[in-house]
Amino acid sequence: MADIFDEVSEELKQDQLIQFWKKYSKYFISIALVLIISFLGYFFYNQWKQKTLENSSSQYFSAIKKLENKEFESSLEDFSKGVNENNRGYKILSLFGLAEANFKLGKINEMILNYETIYNNQDIDIYYRDLARLLTVMKNNTRPFDEQINILQPILNSPSKLQLLASELKILLMIKFNKIDDAKQSIDQLLSRSEISFEQKNRLDLIKKVYSSNAR
Repeated sequence: MADIFDEVSEELKQDQLIQFWKKYSKYFISIALVLIISFLGYFFYNQWKQKTLENSSSQYFSAIKKLENKEFESSLEDFSKGVNENNRGYKILSLFGLAEANFKLGKINEMILNYETIYNNQDIDIYYRDLARLLTVMKNNTRPFDEQINILQPILNSPSKLQLLASELKILLMIKFNKIDDAKQSIDQLLSRSEISFEQKNRLDLIKKVYSSNAR
């Protein structure tokens, strides 16, 4: 008798399990599908990202090589493509490359716009923005003294890693625009700073000697 009850009980359990599966199976299948799709999506996204990164890298270094080989128009075209990349690092590097290619082609206004795109973008690291400011001033001979100084001012007024170089560049601008007395005063102020490098100190001492001898 006990065996009969056990068999009936087992059949009831199986029947309940079948009913439960019929009722909830679609939810389990949906969850399983979501997990599988998520895993595959993540896998293929990483594959795509790696491939994109490789393509971006290849394109950037190809543009650099063309720039070195003086194929300026061709490198300009490659850097322009890099500017539209999704990879942020290569996008910034391509902007610097684009500016250099425009400079080599004598397209100074375009170069200035490339650098402005970098240093006006608050999302870009401050170091790269300051570097773009320095390069703008170093490679631009068309703007007056006050405009050049205004470009350097954010570096001069901040604890930037490039502040000392910006200060030296300001001195060279003073000399270029014949503001010799101001340049001498700025040299003395810069030489008094303890953090200047040995190489920079030598450069400043040499400039000071040259203009002191000319003054006599």
